[in-house]
Amino acid sequence: MSRFVLDCAVSRPVDEQTARWLDSSAQRAWADPTAGYHEAKVSSQLLHESARTMAELVGGASAWFCPDHVSALRNALEDAHRPECVTVCTAEVDSMLIHQAAAGFATASGLAHETLAVDADGRIAADSLASVAAPALMLTSVGNQEIGALQADLTPWAAETGSTVVFDASCAWGWVDLPAAWDRIVLDPRSWGAPAGAAVVVSRQQADHAGFQNVAAAVVAALCAQRWHNGWRRAREAASEQIAMVREQVLARITGVEMHGGSPGDLPHILSISVLYVDAEAVQTRLDARGFAVGSGSACASRSGQPSHVLAAIGGLTSGNIRVGLPPDLGNDNIEGFIAALVEVVDEVRAEMGTQRL
Repeated sequence: MSRFVLDCAVSRPVDEQTARWLDSSAQRAWADPTAGYHEAKVSSQLLHESARTMAELVGGASAWFCPDHVSALRNALEDAHRPECVTVCTAEVDSMLIHQAAAGFATASGLAHETLAVDADGRIAADSLASVAAPALMLTSVGNQEIGALQADLTPWAAETGSTVVFDASCAWGWVDLPAAWDRIVLDPRSWGAPAGAAVVVSRQQADHAGFQNVAAAVVAALCAQRWHNGWRRAREAASEQIAMVREQVLARITGVEMHGGSPGDLPHILSISVLYVDAEAVQTRLDARGFAVGSGSACASRSGQPSHVLAAIGGLTSGNIRVGLPPDLGNDNIEGFIAALVEVVDEVRAEMGTQRL
């Protein structure tokens, strides 16, 4: 049986080419880049070239690597913080990683941490943004990993208040153009198919952050980023058409469905599907048995059984929820197979729960 991973908003599977790059890089870039001998200088040069590649691809002046996504978020906040900032802000729908990074940095820096309310589309509400104590340090996502909503344009607010904006663009980079107003960008290379081990911070300013040791992961992150950059235009168009196909057919074939994502102002590859009168875990498990891997519940809390804080914040249906994050280069026949499987599974689960006539 073929398997298709449709939970690729946060991370994609590592393919054979990437595995070969990792093997080659591990053999070439094994030495400590801060040492003085030849092999170390090779590592240092590869690390420098990888950072430069990331800066150029994103449109910044400099870039550097951190061991993981969490440390990259914290490092970006530390690097972007200015003494005049009086508060750290996040949005209600931001991931738990973002909330935890912002709250931890605020506590350590003696600053307030404000969580801003969002509108029904998942974007920071205008009145909530207007009430922020400024200048502020904003940490938020370019696009939501669960419902696909793009964040509101923060350019006027940042200019008027002298605030600093740090964007987590992990699940958005390449799928949409980046906003105009940002001071630091955080990226998790797993979202474009690189292995874990080298998250990225990109800055508008020149900076030199030495000491990163996992050079092989950094090299592969940059190689995968270049490959993704070369193909993302085609991927955007295909994903947008496929998400539209899922929306149309699911609404036509399954009753009691609420969906978020797939609108012109959303990430083109992400869709949240909530179905009344079904258990989300049962749907996920049965789809998995049919070869389709999807997310279930909150992107951050699915394993704890907690409802999605994102759907709750926008007043959405929090039960019976699955998440789709399409990878690039997925055939339309696979999408059609997924839709057919979802219709079949929902019918089965409702029949077993006795809810098919509700």
